[in-house]
Amino acid sequence: MLNTIATTLVPVAFVIFLGYRAGRLKFFGGTDRALLTRLVLTWLLPPLLLAGILQTPRADLTDYKIPLLFVVGLMVPYLVVLLGCRFVLRYDLRTSTLRASLLAFPDMVFMGVPILGQLFGPSSLYPILIANLIPSLIIVPLTTVLLEVGSEKKQGDGTRAFVKTFAKAMREPRVWVPFIGIVLVLLDLDIPAFVVSSLNLVGSATTGISLFVAGLIIAEEKVELTKAVAVDVLVKNLVHPVAMLAAVIAFGVTGVLAREAILLAALPSAVITTMFAEEHGVLESESSTTILATRVLAFATIPIMIAATHRLSIA
Repeated sequence: MLNTIATTLVPVAFVIFLGYRAGRLKFFGGTDRALLTRLVLTWLLPPLLLAGILQTPRADLTDYKIPLLFVVGLMVPYLVVLLGCRFVLRYDLRTSTLRASLLAFPDMVFMGVPILGQLFGPSSLYPILIANLIPSLIIVPLTTVLLEVGSEKKQGDGTRAFVKTFAKAMREPRVWVPFIGIVLVLLDLDIPAFVVSSLNLVGSATTGISLFVAGLIIAEEKVELTKAVAVDVLVKNLVHPVAMLAAVIAFGVTGVLAREAILLAALPSAVITTMFAEEHGVLESESSTTILATRVLAFATIPIMIAATHRLSIA
């Protein structure tokens, strides 16, 4: 078990550190980071996801429990944080929305693909794809709408913002390209091996570049440790995986998929939240520090989750 954890996380930490040093030494700036991010999301990740789908058993694609598991495991925590902040802690709508996104939206691309790929291989890409559709098609559009509604200047823009954001998400290659693979697998078509090999050749660069970009992000984050950040990190890295565990048990999911779901929930907060924070002038420092802190603490909490799920009866 210790060898599995070390083999998985030490290379991840090494590449992130390289990105961090490159960022701190100013070899890469904000423009470079944006280009690398676009390279990963538009050109490298979609072929990798497509290759993973083409290698997924047809029975897994027809299992309704997988999408339901991630809808419940991601949306319920989002709504609980949102409603708790809004009506119990009495935060304004924009602050409540950003905190919900910060605590319920794991970084499945830049951290999930490398870590789960190391642990479970290509079979992990289908759960990552399904899980990532929830933020792409629900959480991000909903967050955009609520932030617009919470803005005094844009009270009437909620519906338009949702439609615009949803349409934009559907145009992203990482959203629509994998559906091609799903259709091909459901039609039980025989895909030549060279097609999958070609896709993997392009997509294999996703892991290293994603982690390098994560290091660049850490190098640019503003750090301001507060009690709120400590609570944020505790909730994201420890409470969210427990919530996903409850969903796993409720749906009777077992085996590798159960472990993957819990580990996905244990991943650090997604970077996009800081972009929302900067755009709307809400929680800028807290979101940036939480993005950094959840990544640093993840190297302690993810090994715990790997060991814990390995020993559970569902593993």
